[in-house]
Amino acid sequence: MTRQEALERFREEEREYLEEKKGQFFLEIQDKALELSKAIQQAFSSLREEAAGKEKIMFFYFSLLRIDALNGDYNVLAQALDARWYMDTEPAEVTFSIRFLFSMMAEIKVRMEQDRRKYIGKINQYDISNFLQEILMEWNQILAGQLRFLFRDIEENSDFADIPKLDTWGIYWGEYRDANELIANVDREKKEQKDWDRALHLTEEQEGAMVSKFWYEADLKDSDCKGRALLFSQFENCSLTNLCFEEAILSGAQFKNCTIKGCSFQNAVIRQADFVNCRWEDNDFRGADLEYSIFLEKDVPFLHLEPEQLQTILIDRRTEE
Repeated sequence: MTRQEALERFREEEREYLEEKKGQFFLEIQDKALELSKAIQQAFSSLREEAAGKEKIMFFYFSLLRIDALNGDYNVLAQALDARWYMDTEPAEVTFSIRFLFSMMAEIKVRMEQDRRKYIGKINQYDISNFLQEILMEWNQILAGQLRFLFRDIEENSDFADIPKLDTWGIYWGEYRDANELIANVDREKKEQKDWDRALHLTEEQEGAMVSKFWYEADLKDSDCKGRALLFSQFENCSLTNLCFEEAILSGAQFKNCTIKGCSFQNAVIRQADFVNCRWEDNDFRGADLEYSIFLEKDVPFLHLEPEQLQTILIDRRTEE
């Protein structure tokens, strides 16, 4: 058996075990969401102090540090940078630990060290380190996906609100100056129908062209978004009239202070979306998957939801301020 064959066989033998652990990690994120939230809130509190006197911030980067992970420490570097991006030579920086999420990595390492012995030198410690790094970065991507929901209401955090920011800013999670994902963003420049039409047309070539887009003070009318991917889209202070969202994917989307009139959401997937202070008129949600989507209690009578849908949505009973 060659070394390459040994590596391929080892990877295949560990596959089922690692899939099981990946599932457990996903559940670990849910179970420790409060602890994770507190760690991130503290990071923003520290960033607020570090950013005092800086130019207005445009970029927030959270990077899981590979070098620390090699030693069993799972630290995140949080950075706040101005519009110069990486040319900002004095970013506000803090580091915090999320070791509590990655306790399983030690167990995986022990298992792999034991399993490699039967390959009699063809698989070494450096190979195991590389495998562990691959697992860690894959899991970090899973974490980033879940953090989209946590960061959706980040503007309600007082420390974050006190950090001077431009009207356009983004929060990214990933690796240090490497692969990362945009998990929250704001772009409070007024949008026009032509901007919407252009983005919609672009989805014919790039399926994800409208994912995580921010639509601000836009008056949008008479558009066909059927089957489009609009995950984590944000609509703020918008007027939406006669839009077809049938079979569209709107999971994680947020509609804030919007007027929604004559829109069809038939058979759309709208899981864990958030509808805040919206005005409703003649909309159609028949067949839509609204699991864990949030609606204000006062709005529910105007939605004309099916009995099954009413059992799956979350109702916000707070009154408007």
